[in-house]
Amino acid sequence: MVADEAKSPSGSATGDVVTEDRLFQALYGMEVFRLGEYYLKSGQMTPIYIDLRRIISHPKTLRMAAQAICDIIVAKGLQCDYVVGVPYAALPLATHVSDILDVPMLMKRKEVKSYGTGKLIEGVYQPGGTALVVEDVVTSGESIRETAEALRNEGLKVTDAVAVLDRQQGGTKELAKATINFHSVLTMEKILDGMIAKNQITEERKKEIIEHLKKPF
Repeated sequence: MVADEAKSPSGSATGDVVTEDRLFQALYGMEVFRLGEYYLKSGQMTPIYIDLRRIISHPKTLRMAAQAICDIIVAKGLQCDYVVGVPYAALPLATHVSDILDVPMLMKRKEVKSYGTGKLIEGVYQPGGTALVVEDVVTSGESIRETAEALRNEGLKVTDAVAVLDRQQGGTKELAKATINFHSVLTMEKILDGMIAKNQITEERKKEIIEHLKKPF
């Protein structure tokens, strides 16, 4: 299915467009953006951490983030026969996206089960269909690549991935190498601009953080 088939007359997936600022304000109020010294999955230290897992305890904001993802899918007419959330943080987002667009959802396990059907990909699908990958936060893009590889091994196509936030640490470039077009609702630069507007950081501090994020893994 080409996603624009689900478009409402207003141009939004649901008729209520979620702006970048509206989503930022909601996430900011949840204390998702944390300054300090944190370590990423890669082992790299970061001066800002995005704790988007908190969103599962805020259903209204969770639906808002999912709607923003849907709006990108619809606006860009992305091919989407199935929706797949990167395990496991993005599963709640993918569930809402599936419901909003009325598109079947699939689930990738982190490991093959040693019992039952022993499937890595759960759900009903037909080889040759196109699966769109949903993620919460993207750093290097590794988790999306792993998910796409598993889906492709099952005969599915993966051409696009959409995330709530791009940390702008090379994920777009790395995913392009895997022939995946990457889209995001928010970027780290936009988050930092929002924090400047709230007097939480200065322009100089923003530059320091951006320079730090440019360091290779």
